[in-house]
Amino acid sequence: MSAAPQVGDPRRWAVAAQALICIELPAQFALVLLGDDHGTTGAVGQAVPAMTLLSCISLIVVAGWLRRCRLNAEVFAPGTHRYRPGFAIGGWFIPVAMLWIPRRVTLDVRRASGLVGGAWLVEGWWWARLLKVVIALACTRWMANPLFSPYVALCSAVSGILLFLAIREITTAQVTRLMTRQGVAAATAA
Repeated sequence: MSAAPQVGDPRRWAVAAQALICIELPAQFALVLLGDDHGTTGAVGQAVPAMTLLSCISLIVVAGWLRRCRLNAEVFAPGTHRYRPGFAIGGWFIPVAMLWIPRRVTLDVRRASGLVGGAWLVEGWWWARLLKVVIALACTRWMANPLFSPYVALCSAVSGILLFLAIREITTAQVTRLMTRQGVAAATAA
């Protein structure tokens, strides 16, 4: 039998994820503006491994934020989620299923956090992200590295900005719920 999920403050994860987004997006635009057509030569071409590492770290931190929020969501609305808490991280790494599981987990977390209707930030983030993947795959036909495509960079920017705002929206809703729970617990104890 597993222990009940513990409620925790998601703000540290949120700040880290948002900071990484704010670093990653300008860095990708710098690669596009300063790189050659294929992104394989010069100092800019040598920056690709660092950019790849930054993207991996961003993904891990966003997944960590989503897991923290998913654990909280289980306490806020137990038994109403399509996926177990482990999918908040694991869903990003399952081939093919990674195209929908993180979106669904995020939508469930959003709903359980007390946000109803208007999930356009999450939907916009996810569809811009998928469009980026499709464009990057198409760009591999004529570019050595799709990171240097202005179209990929534009989709990354739209996706990143919407993710930044979705993180803020969900984190704010969860913190409000946490504060309400603490206030009720304090009033009950008194």
